[in-house]
Amino acid sequence: MEAKIVSIGNSKGLRLPKQVLRQCRLSEGQAVTIGVQGTDILIRARTSPRAGWDAAFAKAGARRVRQNLWGDVPVDENWDR
Repeated sequence: MEAKIVSIGNSKGLRLPKQVLRQCRLSEGQAVTIGVQGTDILIRARTSPRAGWDAAFAKAGARRVRQNLWGDVPVDENWDR
């Protein structure tokens, strides 16, 4: 597949065909990261550093593991001694 570089104001741009965007699961307005590797331009969807946390917390909350982490350690909360 080929594309041409076009002028966009003082910058240059590249129009990506809809098929390419669909295949890469990208949409208009979505943030991407752009990098250079040798003479290649890499465009990647930007992912959230916390992607998947909601599902992980939901799964962890569903387990409800209750255990005594202190074992038989006597608990004395009198700090005024």
